[in-house]
Amino acid sequence: MKPNKYQIYLARKFMFWYWQKLMDGFAPSDKLGNYKRPKSDKNRNNLKIDFSLNKNIFLLVGSACPWCHRVILLTTLKNLSSKIKIIFLKPNFNTGQWVFKDKFYGNKTLEEIYKKCNLQNSQRQTLPVLIGYQNERFEPISNESSEIIQLLNLIENKIEGNSFKVNNCDENFLKLIHEQINDGVYKCGFARNQYSYVSASNNLFSALQKVDSKIKDTEGPWIFGKEITFADIYLFPTLIRWELIYSKLFKCTAKEITEFRNIIEWRFNFYSLPKIQESCSEKDWLKDYYKALFPLNPSHIVPLQPSLQEILDNCL
Repeated sequence: MKPNKYQIYLARKFMFWYWQKLMDGFAPSDKLGNYKRPKSDKNRNNLKIDFSLNKNIFLLVGSACPWCHRVILLTTLKNLSSKIKIIFLKPNFNTGQWVFKDKFYGNKTLEEIYKKCNLQNSQRQTLPVLIGYQNERFEPISNESSEIIQLLNLIENKIEGNSFKVNNCDENFLKLIHEQINDGVYKCGFARNQYSYVSASNNLFSALQKVDSKIKDTEGPWIFGKEITFADIYLFPTLIRWELIYSKLFKCTAKEITEFRNIIEWRFNFYSLPKIQESCSEKDWLKDYYKALFPLNPSHIVPLQPSLQEILDNCL
């Protein structure tokens, strides 16, 4: 039966209302339709890791999550595999939960860990999480990526003979990357209306231009010169996903990323660092983003694209 104009009108109204309800769970917004990322717990004082105690330290991460990618990059650059046990969780698309591949001290889901760490008052169970385990008890250290990389950066890896340390940088510039680029792509993708989308897009590409200019003016391959800083750690997870995910699924389309030539060269240099390529889980990104974020892609169709390596090579 061919639908009439009234059925079409009602269907559109209902579908938009239902989409809004779904988005409320996936991506909360303010009254103007701007995406507002829920805050993680940051109520711990004097954060530190004491390796002098007989304690197991675990870093819980997801391979597709860009915030987890931050901490994975730092553990990779500092070669902390002998200090930190990294546990990868998988998303359950049907329930929206993070689950362990194998039981983790008898636990199946991240939700169970949050409860045992007294983090059950959090708005949602997020990764990454840094925890300790001793005397059959979990001890929460941090579930905020910016805190975790600061903590892990303090570790001296004398066993591996690796004294590498990521340098600090201008806090305002780091805030620009975090709020306007890392979060900026999500503000575009999760915008509720045209006005909030255009505003987010303008802020995103303005920030990219500032980063591109900064790299151009520096005297080295990295954002702040010859040494890697937290700015490089923050920027890479977003920029390495750009063509595969954000430019398409999140509508970050105002400009081609190849127009930012200095960023493109910087990205290739960072990707070429030892073992960084191994941290880029291309297949997991495509599967998790295009199938998990069903309000943005209800058909679950994963677009056919060149491989990540082909994309990087063709950008040069």
